Amino acid sequence: MQGNISQKLVVIQPTRGWRALKLHELWEFRDLFYFLAWRDIKVRYKQTFFGIAWAVFNPLAQMLIWAFLFGKIARFPSNGLPYILIALTGTLVWNYFTAVVTGSCNSVVSNANLVSKIYFPRLIIPLSVISLGLLDLAISFGVGILVMAYYQVAPHIQVVFLPIFVILATISAMGIGLWASAVGVKYRDIGKLIPYALQLCFFVTPVAYLGTVFPEKHQWLFYLNPIAGAIDGFRWSLLGIPIDWGRVGISSLIGLFAFLYGIFYYKRMERTFADVI
Repeated sequence: MQGNISQKLVVIQPTRGWRALKLHELWEFRDLFYFLAWRDIKVRYKQTFFGIAWAVFNPLAQMLIWAFLFGKIARFPSNGLPYILIALTGTLVWNYFTAVVTGSCNSVVSNANLVSKIYFPRLIIPLSVISLGLLDLAISFGVGILVMAYYQVAPHIQVVFLPIFVILATISAMGIGLWASAVGVKYRDIGKLIPYALQLCFFVTPVAYLGTVFPEKHQWLFYLNPIAGAIDGFRWSLLGIPIDWGRVGISSLIGLFAFLYGIFYYKRMERTFADVI
């Protein structure tokens, strides 16, 4: 006996404006987000001798190098604090920023088989990269607290605002990463160019030094960099180093603009991913 079979027809159509984000679908496909995030974490540390210790070694090595070059040799100011803490706080934010940018840049291409076979909100792919970056940041931050304890420097009361600047760093990184991942589907060279661009940006970003080392009239130029404000805010929250809120605001607004542009550009281009990937 053959029963009645009811079929549900699902029509997938492109949408415009804010509706194109389809934020409700991100929640509906949250299991896929967890799967991709956990997969990235396992792949990152699979078959490595030191495993998760790399998240500790990397910022420590960079911290020592920058502290020696800029603190001992160049003798840049450190606001009365051990220079190694200036280098450490900047390195933590910068490493998180670059990890999210580079990871999201290559995320769509590395999941080509998934993109071309099934439907799901494509925005989940680059967003899942944030989890790995946050894990490394949390581990490195724990090391930073130990270094501060060694130098007998206690976190300031405004440390409660630290998550705000982590969010700012995330927004800035995702804006660039979303744009790069969308462009990289068609032009694979972008995945190779982004790491070089980040290396160049490092020297014009106050990672290993304070922005005050440059002449007052030129300092505003450095805050056109969307990550500069997050780094300054991170140092203010953790070490109590005074910052120029106007410049931090400019940097944050540029980061927000980059995020909005990146997410809408990504959503506009995602309809062609399966055809060209």
